[in-house]
Amino acid sequence: MSRKRSNPVVAGVKENMSGIDQAAGALVGVGAICLGLVGLANFDPIGAILGRRSAASRFAYSLIGASAAYIAARGIAQQAH
Repeated sequence: MSRKRSNPVVAGVKENMSGIDQAAGALVGVGAICLGLVGLANFDPIGAILGRRSAASRFAYSLIGASAAYIAARGIAQQAH
C-alpha cells in the first residue's frame, strides 16, 4: 500500500491559517463566484436567495467585503515581516 505524499507548500499554508483565515477565504471564494455569475450571466445568486436589496443580502455582501479587506490586510502584514 503506497502512502500519499502531502505537498509541503500546502501543508505549510494550512498550518499557518487560523479558523478566521479559513472562513474569510471561503467567504471571498463564494463572493468571487457570485460576482462572476453577475458578470457572465447577469444573475445575482445572493439576491435571489436572500432577496434583492434586503437587509440579509446587504449583510452578506458586507461580510464578503469585510473578509476581502481582512485577507488583504493580513497579506500586507505578512509581507512586512
